Amino acid sequence: MRRMLASGPAAGALVGCALFALDFAGGEVGFMGLRDPRVIAAVLERARAHAVAQQLLMLAVLVGACAGFGALAALSGRAWDLARGRSPRRAFVRGLLGALVGHGWFLARSMAQFPQLYSAHFYERGGVRRTAMVFATDHLSTDTLDVALACGLAVAFVAPLVVSVRGRAWLRRRAILVLGALGVPAVAVAAAAIAARPTKPVATARPSVLLLAVDSLRADRVFAPDAAARFPTLAGLAARGVRFREAFVTQARTFPSFVSLLSGRFPSHHGIRHEFPPAAARLAIGASLPSVLRASGYRTAVVSDFAGEIFSRTPIGFDTVDVPLMNLDTIVGEQLLNAHPNVLPYAATRLGRHLFPATGITAELEDPMALADRAAAQLDRFAGAPFFLTVFFSAPHTPYAAPTPFWRKFADAGYRGPYRYLKQPLPQLAVLPPEEARQVQALYDGAVASVDAAIARLLARVDEHTIVVLLGDHGENLFDVPGRGMGHGDHLWGDLANHIPLVIADGKHAPRDVDGIVRDVDLAPTLGALMGVAAPAGDGVDLSPLLDGTRESLELSSFEESGLWLLESGPGYRAGDRLPYPDLWHSTEAADDGDIFLQPRFEGPSTDAKVRAIRTPRWKLVYQPAPDGVHWRLFDLAADPEQRRDVADAHPEVLAELRAKLGEWLQR
Repeated sequence: MRRMLASGPAAGALVGCALFALDFAGGEVGFMGLRDPRVIAAVLERARAHAVAQQLLMLAVLVGACAGFGALAALSGRAWDLARGRSPRRAFVRGLLGALVGHGWFLARSMAQFPQLYSAHFYERGGVRRTAMVFATDHLSTDTLDVALACGLAVAFVAPLVVSVRGRAWLRRRAILVLGALGVPAVAVAAAAIAARPTKPVATARPSVLLLAVDSLRADRVFAPDAAARFPTLAGLAARGVRFREAFVTQARTFPSFVSLLSGRFPSHHGIRHEFPPAAARLAIGASLPSVLRASGYRTAVVSDFAGEIFSRTPIGFDTVDVPLMNLDTIVGEQLLNAHPNVLPYAATRLGRHLFPATGITAELEDPMALADRAAAQLDRFAGAPFFLTVFFSAPHTPYAAPTPFWRKFADAGYRGPYRYLKQPLPQLAVLPPEEARQVQALYDGAVASVDAAIARLLARVDEHTIVVLLGDHGENLFDVPGRGMGHGDHLWGDLANHIPLVIADGKHAPRDVDGIVRDVDLAPTLGALMGVAAPAGDGVDLSPLLDGTRESLELSSFEESGLWLLESGPGYRAGDRLPYPDLWHSTEAADDGDIFLQPRFEGPSTDAKVRAIRTPRWKLVYQPAPDGVHWRLFDLAADPEQRRDVADAHPEVLAELRAKLGEWLQR
């Protein structure tokens, strides 16, 4: 027992316990950016058993990893002792040092790859921690650290055999064993490289669809003149497709928007009015394009990262749903994991992501390349069958966290402000100083660039006959216009949140620009027509006349509505500008299975409080309910594209006409 307790693994395990205790004592937990002790206590009380189990799992991972590092250090020391003809000694001390060095290497490597995970624990704390993190992210790389590890292991285990007479004699006696030990990893690496090579695209007899959706993707990032230099894959895809430059979503929130895109119905008709609908509403969505395609023999699948969790709780017609799960347990698990920076390096590995499912909803651990690999594996599983594959990338969603090197691709290298690595989604701010706003925009662009690179990997896996669709589920405010903040769905001032890029590249229709207004509800009937199936009846229209150029516009108007208030106040509003109800954590509750939904008593108030709008090519009318009544604001888009001046009094006839159309839509 004494020998075991004095061994290298025991010393490493002790280091693991100490690291866990350090995190446990100093960690902070919050939910959706809220630090309200009452909220934290209520949530943890509801998920107490899961919270305890997660803590024990984190302790086991730390103890196991550090024990392994301690064992390696003790073995290395023993090899040196034997090479020099000495009896083994100091295993405990070597185990301590080995655990600290091994854990430090693992932490530095993870920090260099995913700095957003560690910003709150190091950079934001200032002092030595900030200096260490800046050094790790600016001067280290995963390749450098891997080379350092290989050299260290060579010195630790190979050098003793080479530098001593005994070691060389041992090598001669076991030459075949040594060559095998070196050759097996080399063969494994070569086999993995061969397996990772992209296979040739497989053509299908019926037209297939690859729907590439990017969270918060703005139209100007795809259609801008400099897009080819900044985002070459997105711009290249747009250049070979039909570009709908005036596409709008009804609600700039992921859940309602996706259901509208795939069902062809407005939120008031498919029933998903916000991000937290009850289970009954999700079951009552009805027919969708994926369900119709599945019934007609298509293979249907959706693959996504954290923002695509909506598909895990919504039966919308996909055969295969490869997305993370979000419920009360995973939310608690994610927050507890974020409170343990010494566990994060292990949770960020491929094995760690299986051990800790909460990593699936961790925005700071976004990796578009890994998502592209999962989607490519799904393409291989189709094996030539016609398919409808939706791949949804979340990286450009707040907090705009992209792995190295993309987070710094467009940023000022000398920036040392609070948004160096990511922009925390809460608290919401209406205005930022110009330097800070530029950094937030640079982080967003870096996230888009990471998706751009990942999409290139996917496009190489489909043939020229596959219909490729590129779109955003909504756009994003990025402190572009003073007072309107960042994010999406909170207000309808301006078009940056509801305006999306929409590109359809099918290899049959010549590339062209379409400037007429189209809506999210028009996508499903259009794709149904291209694939030769009857899309479910809905509110949208087939855009084929715009695709083939027989029409320049279908004279459509877009309708918009705001989303659920996450906070009781937010950017774009003055005091008393909106109908109030409690913030997210006071207006939602959790079912017995952990499913989170809006309390029934707030369904009516949250719907009544929505801001609505109608948009035509020339005009935009905004309906804003407030405690003192309804406010109508009319904007002339030709003269005032940023929508700063209300001209309702100057154009009463336009106001009356659009009020009637908006009222008709609301009644319908």
